[in-house]
Amino acid sequence: MVRRRVTTVAAIVLLGCLLATSMVSAAPQRGEIIHVVQRGETLTGIARRYGVDMWALARANGVTNPSRIYVGQRLVIRTTEVPAPSGAVHVVRAGENLNSIAWRYGVDVWSIARANGIVNLNRIYVGQRLTIPGRAPSSPPSQPSQSPATSYPGPWTGEYFDNVSLAGSPYTTRTDESIAFDWAYGPPAGGMPTNAFSVRWSGTFWFEEGTYRFYAKVDDGVRVYVDDVLQINGWRDGSFRQYYKDVWLCAGDHSVRVEYYDRIQVAKAYAWWKAISGPAVATPTPTSTAAPPSGVWYGEYFNNKELQGTPVYRSHDAAIGFDWGAGRPSREVWHDGWSARWVTRVSLKNDHYRFCAMSDDGVRIWVNNQLVVDEWHANNGVAYCGAFWSSGGTYPVKVEYYEDGGNALLYVWWEPH
Repeated sequence: MVRRRVTTVAAIVLLGCLLATSMVSAAPQRGEIIHVVQRGETLTGIARRYGVDMWALARANGVTNPSRIYVGQRLVIRTTEVPAPSGAVHVVRAGENLNSIAWRYGVDVWSIARANGIVNLNRIYVGQRLTIPGRAPSSPPSQPSQSPATSYPGPWTGEYFDNVSLAGSPYTTRTDESIAFDWAYGPPAGGMPTNAFSVRWSGTFWFEEGTYRFYAKVDDGVRVYVDDVLQINGWRDGSFRQYYKDVWLCAGDHSVRVEYYDRIQVAKAYAWWKAISGPAVATPTPTSTAAPPSGVWYGEYFNNKELQGTPVYRSHDAAIGFDWGAGRPSREVWHDGWSARWVTRVSLKNDHYRFCAMSDDGVRIWVNNQLVVDEWHANNGVAYCGAFWSSGGTYPVKVEYYEDGGNALLYVWWEPH
């Protein structure tokens, strides 16, 4: 019995020593943590857990596609080299997206994505706390003031519903000469409720070729569609506020649809547009010195996979971050078998940069006429990157893309490395 007790005690002591030795051997170096990926974890969640930047974490571990890590993978967390981003904190509200948040604070949409470890620009959630880099917490910029409309287009076919979701048959349908209403605390039509109602206005209008700025100013929610493509999404409760979106249109008739709801208190709805530029200039070739202003992508879309012929649709985009799914960029563009080209100018520091694209399907990227990404083949959302050395200054960037079939998506970003 005594011998058995001595043996048991010795085993416990030995086990304790082994555990201590294991803990010592697993201790990370100063400023460095080793994290073993567990089932259900994401790179974004791991970065948030340790308070580090997701993009820097991916770069430190050679992760090309932030959406693809595996169970058991060992990630090095450099806490002293990768500080958590600082800046204003914005809490996402219903109806908001990254583009509208970036516009509100006057920062680049990809800067917000990188600071918060966001891979898909279309996937943020209500209540999410976003760090706005470069902005002091106490003073986010106010929305830029816009000129009031001097005239409102019309007439419109207005469908009025006695609910906030445009559900069922309209309570009444009528012709409205314009969308310029201040109902205050009254109903929009006789017999309708003074709150909790919605309206859908639709019309077809002639546009000359050019870029138009579409406006909506409402209390509460609004959506604006041009040719059945959602351009303004402010579908949320809120006080009187204004939205706008620039849309390039070819000459001809175009359908416009405005959807609105009022939840409580006062009800106001205004919608209009104005031309801000004439016909678009030709797309710069790789050897051309002409290019659009920095921070704006000029896009052209073709109904073939070879970027041939005359574009069927043009756009001006703040960022290349699209997940069309089984849809398409515009009604002029085919669902499958189309291609697009974007050009812009970007300001870079004196550093090595990595330009990346996540696409479905093919993608190519030129920086200063140098081909840095060449993945012109069917793809399924895999990210590819290429290196570019910058001596500092502003460089032309061109992105080419084609959609073969099925779903369509394209994200483009760059960062020092």
